Formats: sequence, structure tokens, C-alpha cells
Amino acid sequence: MSDLSIYQSQKKIFISIFLVGLILTAKLTLAYVTKSLALLSDSWHLITDFAALIISWWGLKIAAKKADCKNTYGYYRYGVLSALVNNISLITISVFIFYKAVDRFLNPVAVEPKGMIFVAIVGMIVNLLIVLNLRQNTQNLNVKSAFLHFAGDALADLGVLIGGVIIYFTDWSRIDTLLSAILGGLILRSAVKMTKECIHIFLESVPKHISIDELRKTMLNIDGIRGITDIHVWAISQEVIAMTAHVWVKDLSKEQMANLLHNIQHTSYEQFGIEHTTIQFEDCPCSSCFHSKHDHQHQCSLCIDLCPTG
Repeated sequence: MSDLSIYQSQKKIFISIFLVGLILTAKLTLAYVTKSLALLSDSWHLITDFAALIISWWGLKIAAKKADCKNTYGYYRYGVLSALVNNISLITISVFIFYKAVDRFLNPVAVEPKGMIFVAIVGMIVNLLIVLNLRQNTQNLNVKSAFLHFAGDALADLGVLIGGVIIYFTDWSRIDTLLSAILGGLILRSAVKMTKECIHIFLESVPKHISIDELRKTMLNIDGIRGITDIHVWAISQEVIAMTAHVWVKDLSKEQMANLLHNIQHTSYEQFGIEHTTIQFEDCPCSSCFHSKHDHQHQCSLCIDLCPTG
């Protein structure tokens, strides 16, 4: 991610923090006045969103720092960590909302619908503004997390609006409890999905859009490559993907190898989005592998190829 893109993301997150602060104050006040569980649930959700936006802004600020001798891959993982913290907190909040929904179902109270309708309309407008503000920067995990949260919030406000109208005309107050449970489900679904994405990155798994077999076939189509082994592909962040590989070449000059390296880097970036590559040239398959030496007759646990052991 470029410095300009990170700066734009930080700016958009900051604008979102201001807007959420306004609507949070209004919803907390009217949740207390109207005694609406749906509004109270959404207010708690907004508190986590407000904190999440601050954490996301901090994560983006740290992630913008350049790589150094202490953090040779840069500070991108701080952004992933902040997204993980945000989504774990959302899972906790969704469980709390389910608990309160059950409690309210067993112990119903009167709900004042006019305040629900007013706050829902205002909240939907603000959340849609935030969604429009964030939609162009969703390639970043932090911004994507915030975008999904507020898209869900806009739907939640729509639900509160429908609930308020139903209560106003029918006095069926338990629709408020039902909507709270649905809101909790929406929060839980998006939070679990984003948590899985964060864990996938921390486990250094191959990004989901990349197939190692397809990558290998593509590389073997490059003129000058006779074989490719010991491929490792992982995400440093959602935007920055790295790869290492051993490439078998034969009878190439230094200039030809330099051109070949450029072709590998260009192809891996253009077709697979791999930004950082480390390529080791060999004159035969696995010639530089640790397990190919006569005094080390065991298979490396990190090698995904069935290479000969001597």
C-alpha cells in the first residue's frame, strides 16, 4: 500500500470517527429515554465501532512506518492486529446482545416508538455517509472491517426503523427483541468472517486468491525456467504479499539471469499481486536445499515438494 493510500485511509477513518461520535451521543440519549433494547444494543455496537475506528486509525498510522532493522517486513502486522482486536470485541458484544434479547423476551418492558423512528432515520443517514466515505479504500483490512461494520449498521438502523413503525401501529413491543437478536446475528457473522481473515494472515497461510499449482504453472511458462521448487507464499498484510522460491535454470549468463529475475517479479506481481519476491537460482532441482546434502538426510518440514534426499 502506498503512503498516499495509507494517508487517504487515515483521513477517511478520522472523518468516520467524528460522524460516529455524533450519532453515538444521540442514540445513547434516546435509548435511555425510549427504553428501546434495539437502540441500546445498537448504541453498544456503536461504542465498539467508535473504539474500533480509533484502533484502526492507530493501526494505519503504525503500518505507515517504513521497514527497519528491527522490523524487516515493516509494521503492516500492527494494522492486522488492530483489526483482529476490533473483531474479537464485536464477537463479545454480539453475545451480550443475544443475552439481553433473551432477558428482554422473558421480562418485557414498554417501548416508546417515536424516538426509535427518529434516531433510526438519523443513524441510517450517518451510516450511509460513512459507507460512502470508506468504500473506495476497502483493499485495506482495517478500512474493510470498518466498511462492513457500518454497512451492517445501516441495515440495523433500517431494522430499528421498521420495528418502531410496527410498534407505533400495533403496540407489539417484542418486535424490538426480535430485531435485537437479528442485529446480534449480523454483527456476529461479519465479525467472525473478518476474524478468520486476520487469523489466516497471522498463520502465514497462502492468500485465498492464490493457487500454488497455478503459480507454478505460470512460472514454468516463463522462458528460461526449467523448474521451480520450495515455493512459499504468505501475506504480510492483506495488501502486501511475499514469495520465496528456488528456480532451476541452466546455462544462463548474468545478464540473462537478471532479465529472468525481472520477468519473474513482473509476472508474480501482475498476475498474482505478489509485491515482494526472493528468488534463489539453482543449476539443478533442490541443489541448494539443506536436505539434498549427503550429511543431512532428512526432509525439511517447510518444503512442500517431494524432492530427492540424496
